[in-house]
Amino acid sequence: MFSYKQLLAFVTVVETGGFTIAAKTLYMTQPAISWQIKSLEEDVGFRLIERGERSVCLTEAGKLFFRNARKILNQYDSLQNDILQYRNLEKGHLKTGASTIPGEYLLPEFIGAFKTRFPGVNLSMEIADSAAILEKLADEEIAIGIVGSRPYDPNLEAEPFSDDRLHLVAHPDHPLCKQKGVKLKDVIGSPLVLREEGSGTRTELLSALKKNGISKDRLNVQMELGSTRASITAVESGLGLSWISEVAFRDAEQLGKVRRIQLEDFDVTRTFYVVHVRNRTLSPLGLSFKGFLQEKRKQL
Repeated sequence: MFSYKQLLAFVTVVETGGFTIAAKTLYMTQPAISWQIKSLEEDVGFRLIERGERSVCLTEAGKLFFRNARKILNQYDSLQNDILQYRNLEKGHLKTGASTIPGEYLLPEFIGAFKTRFPGVNLSMEIADSAAILEKLADEEIAIGIVGSRPYDPNLEAEPFSDDRLHLVAHPDHPLCKQKGVKLKDVIGSPLVLREEGSGTRTELLSALKKNGISKDRLNVQMELGSTRASITAVESGLGLSWISEVAFRDAEQLGKVRRIQLEDFDVTRTFYVVHVRNRTLSPLGLSFKGFLQEKRKQL
């Protein structure tokens, strides 16, 4: 049976393209690398690598073996990583995900502060719409997610993180910016820009409108965009009104590129949630980061 050292030597030779570079990468001598490959081929019963003067080339058996060897090494690395997470957070990798608003406007600062407290750990964050983040959680591609709407999946546990408010935003020259006492009925016929399906912003907005007796088919939707930044740019270009998170359009408002319109009879507030799989035990790193977010929540 082949060993971890054999697999590591083989995969490194293939990925680096040569025995000499592989030896340097693994801090081994070239004869030691060659011996590992030779003994591996003897154990497998096939030649895996055709030796050339300047490069290595995989045999058909080698191609099949390489794909599986890489998977085994990845699983081994994952096992090592899990164990390291139990050692006082000295090392470890936590995969997180966030919907657009918390991912782009809130969490980078918190992740930076967490890294300052635990410099040996590595946190990665994927940014997508809320539906995509919840799907990644369900598939256990990420350990923790921060989204803009409460999930309905009973297998997911959600805890409040921070509150947010959506404001109706317009180009400064829009007629409603000059109108006093604007009400929701004044907006219905105006061109609107919405976020895409799956967005927490869209979900909360349409839910609030529905409670006020307004369905989506009554809206004059001109376009549906896949990011908050794109929505702000559309408003800046005069392409329509849009309900946008308060934390997202502040810079554009300060520069005079957009203006918020206060509605007398309509308000959209929501909560961001920290979510993880209910019956899956979080690693010490995951628990620590979750606790850190709860700590930061009190400062928001």
